[in-house]
Amino acid sequence: MLFSMFYLIFFAGLWSWELRFWFMMLYSFIMMKYFNIDLGGMIEFIFFLDKISSVLLILSFWTSGLMLLASYNCVKSSNNKSSLFSLCVLILCLVIFLFFSVENFMFFYFFFEVSLIPTLFLILGWGYQPERLQAGMYMMLYTVSASLPLLLCLVFLSINMYTYSMNEMKLMSVISLNWWWFFGLFFAFMVKLPMYMFHLWLPKAHVEAPVSGSMILASVLLKLGGYGIMRFLSIFSFFFNYKFMMFLIVVCLWGGFMTSLVCVGQSDLKSLIAYSSVGHMGMMLGGVITGFMVGWDGALLMMVCHGLCSSGLFCLGNLIYEKINSRSMYLLGGMVNFNPVMSLMMFLLCIGNMGAPPFINLLSEVMLYISMYMYSYLLIFFILIMVFMGGLYNLLFYVTVHHGQIMSFMKVSCMNKSNEILLMMLHMLPLIIFMLNLGFVSKVM
Repeated sequence: MLFSMFYLIFFAGLWSWELRFWFMMLYSFIMMKYFNIDLGGMIEFIFFLDKISSVLLILSFWTSGLMLLASYNCVKSSNNKSSLFSLCVLILCLVIFLFFSVENFMFFYFFFEVSLIPTLFLILGWGYQPERLQAGMYMMLYTVSASLPLLLCLVFLSINMYTYSMNEMKLMSVISLNWWWFFGLFFAFMVKLPMYMFHLWLPKAHVEAPVSGSMILASVLLKLGGYGIMRFLSIFSFFFNYKFMMFLIVVCLWGGFMTSLVCVGQSDLKSLIAYSSVGHMGMMLGGVITGFMVGWDGALLMMVCHGLCSSGLFCLGNLIYEKINSRSMYLLGGMVNFNPVMSLMMFLLCIGNMGAPPFINLLSEVMLYISMYMYSYLLIFFILIMVFMGGLYNLLFYVTVHHGQIMSFMKVSCMNKSNEILLMMLHMLPLIIFMLNLGFVSKVM
């Protein structure tokens, strides 16, 4: 597979876009065999795959293929450096694949940082407005500066333990690290996730990025932080008191509530979807910190659900932008009368985003809420607020766009192309199909 990716990177023929697209879509199906991977994982040379990394790898390949499908109108049809664009997406997919599959600490850190470079090129090269320079600078400064404590901690621990291997350090980890080590190791992942208070780079990057940049940011790059937190919590043992962990969970849930309030008063389509990511990822972090098995399973499931659902909403926002040339929700209304197919798609994705049946999002949120209630019954107050606010801003989002007074220029949006409907269906089908067999998320720890 790696040799195929290297060949496609240096391939510059006439069909380079199509070959790269079909490679990523086919390999997302071929890699489904890793759903049945052994609980102990699989080591091959410097690569290590287990339940967590294999599921996120399949998500990465799937979303990378959908990125090329979503960008067909704005890049391929308009001939906007299409070969270079598909090369950027393929390199980003390769870097993410290596990040999820290496077990050496230095390679882990290296690919964690290198994933920023293709993303920056996507934002700067194919973004919409001049503010994309400021957004790219924000993203680089936030993530690179937060990663320096992680590098120092990893080097110091590896020198003391005489190994750079994650699996060896997991067996040797007998010392209990205090909360200074916790912030040193996890600060970079909290910014990447992003946790509330470290999230200011995310709405800027999302708003200025092209649709493919927003998709890969929401679907995969935020999951690098979640994967790092789950991996490090399984390797290192930390000595905490109950109050510190409780404070951390409350900050995650309170951040979700505050960003939900921002979503309710938001007028920009992409900003609303970007802020909703902060709430979902904060909930996922709270479930992981509780340490319960059901919390870890729910967190992994939440990462997959959010990746597909948020990516689909960004695609829909981009379709509306391409048809109307505006992302303002004040200029939208009554779209259900002219484009009922898009209205149905958006309704399904909105109820998926708020965690309603028949999607797998419902199960992930229920598992996370159970783990937090098991940790402390006092958290039920925050959980109820999160459930209410999640339903509120998603329904407001749908009603504002598709109901109400019909704008005079909305008639331009009545035509749907087959590739647009296919793109939406490819986002929603996994969310429904995985409800038939949830065995792949069981026994994560």
